Amino acid sequence: MNKKEQQAQRAKQEDVVLNKVLWWIVGAVVLEVLLLLLNKVYANYTVEQIELAKSLRDVFSVLMIALPICFVVLLIWAVAARKSGKFTRLSSVLAGVMLALAVCAVVIRVFDESGIRLLYVAVPAVAVLALVYYLYQREFFAITVLSALGLVGLWLFRKAGGGHAVVVYGYFAVVAVILVAAVLLARRLQQAEGMLKRGEKRIRVLGHGANYALFYVSCAVVAAALAAALILGAAAAYYLMFALVAWIFVLAVYFTVKLM
Repeated sequence: MNKKEQQAQRAKQEDVVLNKVLWWIVGAVVLEVLLLLLNKVYANYTVEQIELAKSLRDVFSVLMIALPICFVVLLIWAVAARKSGKFTRLSSVLAGVMLALAVCAVVIRVFDESGIRLLYVAVPAVAVLALVYYLYQREFFAITVLSALGLVGLWLFRKAGGGHAVVVYGYFAVVAVILVAAVLLARRLQQAEGMLKRGEKRIRVLGHGANYALFYVSCAVVAAALAAALILGAAAAYYLMFALVAWIFVLAVYFTVKLM
């Protein structure tokens, strides 16, 4: 392959990445607009809209159960389609959209107005995660996802104020399991030089120059932040959120320089 062909192939790959990022941004904007409209009648409703607000709460009580079930069905369809070798983009996209709607329905119904405010931040944050996935190194994407899970945990702990104990501590337990699993997987990848064996195939997950040390440190930082919140209380969780954001910013600068 000559230089011109390489440049053409690289330009084509960049166009594909740009289109994917744009779709994520468009989806985030549409969902953000829907949340703004919902907030007017679900949380900040007028006296004339009280009955509508009550009806919407009943609707979301149903949606928080129905949408996760629909997601599971679509996920099974996507997995079955992939195993059969059929085209899976439609099933995968539908499963992803349904997952997003299911998460929104559960968060809104459980946390009401606070949940909508959380989604105001979470929706663009997911779009940023997609941007990180397509443009940055895989280890930075993994670190960003784990840090985002930590931020959500700190927000839940601070907003719960002693309530929703099952949800909050259940979430902390899930994040703890994810962190342990992430460290074990990273250790396995480090020993295999970034490769993961799947049957007879070897799949490259991380590049040769992946920084595993930063990944381990990031897992420790997230775990320490959550543990400190449990020990010190909700007031400390507020400042720990800023500490995690600062940590992500420092890593973003580091990985951006590394791309150059």
